[in-house]
Amino acid sequence: MEILIRPWQKGDFPAVRRILWESWMAAYRTFIPGEDLRTYFEATYQIDSLARLYDSPHIDGFIGEADGEAAGYARTQFHKNENRLYLASLYLLPAFQGKGIGGSLLRAAQEKALAWGLTEIWVGVMVQNEAARGFYERRGFRFVREEPFRMGRTTVPHLIGVKAITKPNLDEAMQRRLFAIYPGDGDPLPLAAMAAGLLDAQKKTWPGLAEGCASLEAVRVREIRGGSWRVKVQFNPRRIVSSGALLDPESVRRRPCFLCGEHLPPEQRTILYRETYLVLCNPFPILPGHLTIANLRHLPQSLLNNRVMFLRLAADFGPRMVVFYNGPRSGASAPDHLHFQAAPAGLLPVENEILAPGNRTRVGERDGAVLWRTVGLGRGIIVIEGEDAGGVAAALGEVIAALGRSASSGDEPMMNLLCTYTGQCWRLMIFPRRKHRPDAYFREGEERLLVSPGAVDMGGIIVTPREEDYCALDADLIWGIFREVAYDDAAVETLLARL
Repeated sequence: MEILIRPWQKGDFPAVRRILWESWMAAYRTFIPGEDLRTYFEATYQIDSLARLYDSPHIDGFIGEADGEAAGYARTQFHKNENRLYLASLYLLPAFQGKGIGGSLLRAAQEKALAWGLTEIWVGVMVQNEAARGFYERRGFRFVREEPFRMGRTTVPHLIGVKAITKPNLDEAMQRRLFAIYPGDGDPLPLAAMAAGLLDAQKKTWPGLAEGCASLEAVRVREIRGGSWRVKVQFNPRRIVSSGALLDPESVRRRPCFLCGEHLPPEQRTILYRETYLVLCNPFPILPGHLTIANLRHLPQSLLNNRVMFLRLAADFGPRMVVFYNGPRSGASAPDHLHFQAAPAGLLPVENEILAPGNRTRVGERDGAVLWRTVGLGRGIIVIEGEDAGGVAAALGEVIAALGRSASSGDEPMMNLLCTYTGQCWRLMIFPRRKHRPDAYFREGEERLLVSPGAVDMGGIIVTPREEDYCALDADLIWGIFREVAYDDAAVETLLARL
């Protein structure tokens, strides 16, 4: 049986309802009347109620699949006033119990607690649900208090338990790859400095990385201006691996995942970041000091359920770095493996362009975060600025939800993001997308243009692995690419008006 744990999507809501109801009937009907179960279920878990949970910045959901079928569901909720993460739900279809899915969902929840910077996870279990109590006790939970819980007209005793989260057990091969751990014991070295040390060390011991860094120094770059925007076109032949990659689901499924630990080059070393991610030097860099930050587990690329970690990563890197995200259908070369990227701040033209007063207009304020939209930069950009991570995450969640409502599929909406932390506030740049690649990418012969825009391209450095494309690009072609793959200013204005 193949088990997959992934973030939930809106299309999972019917499956979540089925999992909840069937597991409740199996676990609770001996001590809670069916009528009360149905009353509570219908009052709490309608589709619109699940949608509100899905959109909350403090809630994350996970689906446990068995051979492609949704078999389990878990949900965590961060309580800011208590600084605690609660495992609010963990349920399996009765036919799939005892197959390891529950433990895998619990591990995903524990990783979410680590992402919030916590060392504990809390759970509530009904006293009479002895099977669930045993499940949690065997996995290290201790129950510390009892309180009542009401379902319909029935009130039952409810135990509250807590578990200390330990560091993940890395296998021997991964232990040998460790260059450093962040945060370390005592006074930790800044993450940006730690990553710079990793890069210097890897250049000396990994010929593939040294070659990639040397080739980057030799790339040709030319600048193209178009009104208020400018773009640097980079001729980088080594990027043919990414620009020419086949990213259809079948091709991705059949190739080994190059971000999983067992497939990393033997010379590659890593920084273990907050117990859940690996900071890796990118052997095919677009920018100097180009890093990939890959989840330890093989999870699908998804931002909504991982935006708090995205913000935390930017803050830990600090003002020296910009962190970016490519959606699974918007430039991610590994759409099947959750990852972010980072590079030195200040190299992308858009970082300065969005600060010019004439290039942006204020839209409003949400949850303490200020929203802006750009004007005249060739592609519409949403900018979110704020000092509170929760407020920025909430505003970002609302934008993603609005994008999702305007998308034609239930998958994550198409987008790229850049994020910097100035030392005082976060600055997010969101590039809503219409298409992954322009039509010219798929043409044949001289009409083909091998440009596959990701976050760096949207930020103002368009990467061309072929010399003919590098020479052909001009302001009109670039403007056309932006208009084809990205929202324009009017579309962004309409989107934000719906918030």
